[in-house]
Amino acid sequence: MSDEPKVEQTGQSETGNAAPEPERTPLAGFLHHQRKAAEAALKALGAFIPPDFRKYSREAREEYLKSFKVLIEGARATVEREIKRARGEKRDDDQPTRPSTTGKTKVKVEVS
Repeated sequence: MSDEPKVEQTGQSETGNAAPEPERTPLAGFLHHQRKAAEAALKALGAFIPPDFRKYSREAREEYLKSFKVLIEGARATVEREIKRARGEKRDDDQPTRPSTTGKTKVKVEVS
């Protein structure tokens, strides 16, 4: 089968039976060829780019994405830690996050 779109062809199939073939409008044919032209242009531009450039730009893109992943994970951990602290939950090292109210030091308070 070719890449050419069918343009209002009617007739008989190979078996001799009249089978309808898909009809394409001139606009569909135009869009098909425009897409093919854009694909060929991208391939031509890609041929100008050296293989090392592609390799290093891919590595740079991966490192860039990893940097944001680290930043987001750090922010998530900080937010979770602050939520636990605000709720008064114990930290991962089992230290209470709020000060004890029954410590050794006693403070005298005058009430008037």
